[in-house]
Amino acid sequence: MSGKEDLWNEIPSHAWISLARSGMEKISLDQCFLKGCDNQDIKLLLPLEKEEIENDDKHIKIISIECKKCSGIFKLKFETIKKVARPINSNNDEDALSMGIVYAMDEDDNNLGHIGYF
Repeated sequence: MSGKEDLWNEIPSHAWISLARSGMEKISLDQCFLKGCDNQDIKLLLPLEKEEIENDDKHIKIISIECKKCSGIFKLKFETIKKVARPINSNNDEDALSMGIVYAMDEDDNNLGHIGYF
């Protein structure tokens, strides 16, 4: 397996999108998120590269993906916010909960919108 194919292991298969008061719904991340493209065939998506940024508060992973159907490139931005909440009786950072949010961006880093939570 090549390095680019290994990037699929870095991408969750789905995210959860909020339905307001109706709960959450699962959405597949194995699709093109560019406007006007309806590609939902993972075989037509090629992960290109990964960029990572980490600090005390967040871990950000951005994976660029080429869509063979529309010939466009989009990015999935996975933002993990560390230490969102901690149990009441704990002062240990290792007990803190984190939250993951995924966004879609175009190849120029323009935000295409919040996809959901992972």
